[in-house]
Amino acid sequence: MISVSQVLLLLLIAPFVQGYVQWLKARIQGRRGPSPLRPWRDLRKQFAKEVVLSDAASWISRLVPYLSLGLVLGAAACLPVLSGLPGPLLASGSIFLFLSLLAFSRLSLLLLGLDSGSAFAGMGAGRDLLFSLLVEPTIFVSLLAVGLPTGATAFPGILRAATVNAPQNPAVASLALVAITGVILVETGRLPVDNPDTHLELTMVHESFLLESSGRYLALLTWSAQIRQVLWYTVLFDACCPWGISDMDTGAGLSIAILSFVLKVLLAGSAVALIEGVSAKWRIFAVPRYLTFALALAVAAMLADAIL
Repeated sequence: MISVSQVLLLLLIAPFVQGYVQWLKARIQGRRGPSPLRPWRDLRKQFAKEVVLSDAASWISRLVPYLSLGLVLGAAACLPVLSGLPGPLLASGSIFLFLSLLAFSRLSLLLLGLDSGSAFAGMGAGRDLLFSLLVEPTIFVSLLAVGLPTGATAFPGILRAATVNAPQNPAVASLALVAITGVILVETGRLPVDNPDTHLELTMVHESFLLESSGRYLALLTWSAQIRQVLWYTVLFDACCPWGISDMDTGAGLSIAILSFVLKVLLAGSAVALIEGVSAKWRIFAVPRYLTFALALAVAAMLADAIL
């Protein structure tokens, strides 16, 4: 029941979080900005439109939108969002399973980009692979650095140990927080790494996978990207500041957990909007250096476990 409630909450809140970030970014830049509910309206319109595929597309382009959303929801089911209590799906929520599901989701999107026959999509797939070589080790080492002191490699165990038995080391948590924040900007396609508001071929990375999609396929891919954004926010708070998660399977406990989760996600979205509002797009070759620095911070967090 807990796992299902978490997945449903993410499905509902993810488009609003995307709209909130866009609205706040516009306000920071002195513009009126779109309504935070606009992503919901866009999804509704996309689901109502006809699907048009490239002549070069195969069955892969028809399967990937459903597969990508399913993998993201599977990752959401094993990540503590509202409660750290083991549930039917949450009990096996190891770090390895969570990252593997998101990695397979990335792989499916890469296949979609190549299957479309678009040169822009293929270019974006190559750039995404380049970034993933540093993104995946960074997030893996960051989560291990947080989990090693507790002796757990699953999110529920890390949460129980960090909130009950062994409060987190501030130095380790701070280093991991900065490293994971760097990963979030890359994985969600945000400035200064990527610009989500443009479709220019010289700057696009994540947007390139959506160029040849339309109708309900585009809606499913967009929805899965929005959920993935909220998942990364949740990972940040679960790993570095796990407050507000309920340890009681009661209505009152879950209500408090839902309120805390919404506030935390909006706080993370506000930070992302602030970074975007004052940042300029980096050159593509500057991103690997930025990710290397994030990986160095993650390694430093792991070393701090052994020293402090």
